[in-house]
Amino acid sequence: MSGKSDRPRLELRRFGSELLRDQRLNKGTAFSIRERQALGLHGLLPPVVSTPEMQENRILQNFTRQPTDLDRYIQLMDVQDRNEKLFYRVLCNNLDQMMPIVYTPTVGLACEKYGLIFRRPRGLFITIQDKGHIADMLASWPERNVKAIVVTDGERILGLGDLGSFGMGIPVGKLALYTAIAGVPPSQCLPIVLDVGTNNQSLLKDDFYIGLKKPRDRSDNYDEFIDEFMQAVVSTYGQDCLIQFEDFGNHNAFRFLEKYRNKYCTFNDDIQGTASVAVAGIMASLRITQTELKDNKFVFQGAGEASLGIASLLVMAMVEQGVSLEEARSKMWLVDSRGLVCKDRASGGINHEKAAFAHQHEHIKNLADVINKIKPTAIIVIQLVKQNVQLNRHTN
Repeated sequence: MSGKSDRPRLELRRFGSELLRDQRLNKGTAFSIRERQALGLHGLLPPVVSTPEMQENRILQNFTRQPTDLDRYIQLMDVQDRNEKLFYRVLCNNLDQMMPIVYTPTVGLACEKYGLIFRRPRGLFITIQDKGHIADMLASWPERNVKAIVVTDGERILGLGDLGSFGMGIPVGKLALYTAIAGVPPSQCLPIVLDVGTNNQSLLKDDFYIGLKKPRDRSDNYDEFIDEFMQAVVSTYGQDCLIQFEDFGNHNAFRFLEKYRNKYCTFNDDIQGTASVAVAGIMASLRITQTELKDNKFVFQGAGEASLGIASLLVMAMVEQGVSLEEARSKMWLVDSRGLVCKDRASGGINHEKAAFAHQHEHIKNLADVINKIKPTAIIVIQLVKQNVQLNRHTN
């Protein structure tokens, strides 16, 4: 063994006040007296030398004093901007308290207010007007050893719809969790927004909107733009760089997954990530119910990427256990905003992905009626149910 560490090394090229402005290197008042003298920091910091524990406690004291979760989010982002090491110390040591702020649900509100709370650019903003120059833009990112990219076009941010470039909060938050939970060095993470416009009229009229003020490009130009982006990532960072698609519109999410999954190191968290966790939980529950997966029938409230991903993975699991594809699909029932997804539904709204789970059945509009008629053994709710529904327990 060579004894060399595989951890990335950050060469020190900053000095004096420039060092204090580099969030990757800045330690604030935790710089020792010797470090301050050697690095030209003496006098630029107050004389006290703080321990990391003291710095963390100061952050937590301020955190609890903030009046709203959005204010807590802004505070944490400010810490990340000036002292990255301290940010991840606070996040890792207080994960249960910090996760709902750094990511869902607070990140949704932060995305809606992104233009108003905007302090400092994070990640890369690549617009469709940059088509033909994406590789040059990736080359402008200061880190060369990028291993994980989370990318969105902002069309379907959480349950909030089209937020365009305001969606940058999602890749930033997701990659913060990559570091805090999975230990991926932040220098190897790159959040990206692919800005192709927005159809959100309120954003187009918003003076603080930071993205392209034009309708979404849905032409072939959009597909060519995504193709160029995928190729540019590989040419810049290599074939093994992970490209995670996040919060694309349903139609694009499914087709991009099929288009790129066998050519690039890529996955869609909304379709595959959520499904893997949900199905793992269902498989574990079988030990308690003492049943086999094929003996269960599922009703999904919601028929978006997450529901379709879970349903598809459950079907794959059943097929692996010897159930036919047709029988496995017959055990999955979807309910969307128009009611039960079924063949020849008069209200329409059944795309290619939903069609695989559209069964021959009378249309039922109400979720409670669907449950009473189908009698599922499990109900999986992926979207907010705005009506009070009493869910009775049913068994086959």
